[in-house]
Amino acid sequence: MSYGIRDDNFYTVIGWMLNVLELKGNELIVFAIIYSFSQDGESEFTGSLTFLQTFANTSQNTVMTYLRTLQEKNYVLKREYVKNNVRRVAYRANLEYIDKLLRERADRITPNNHLKN
Repeated sequence: MSYGIRDDNFYTVIGWMLNVLELKGNELIVFAIIYSFSQDGESEFTGSLTFLQTFANTSQNTVMTYLRTLQEKNYVLKREYVKNNVRRVAYRANLEYIDKLLRERADRITPNNHLKN
């Protein structure tokens, strides 16, 4: 069963997700999917837990744990809302916080700093 995942669906892992945010494994997958939906600063991931579960090939409880952890790290923001009398949840990457982390790292990196080791 595909749970809404088409053959041409994809997500992208960017180096800073590994190097700066230090994400790995399924937590990285969950974050990368949310980022892919919200990187424009306006959109959000409103898909199901099953969608994330299927891409990460893990349990729904584990996906929920990753979502909580990503929120605790301030990498992901959660928004609850009601649509058609049903409580729903949306997630988006915390672009302001991530940008701050990337700028801080850039300030520490200088050309040829790899030669100092």
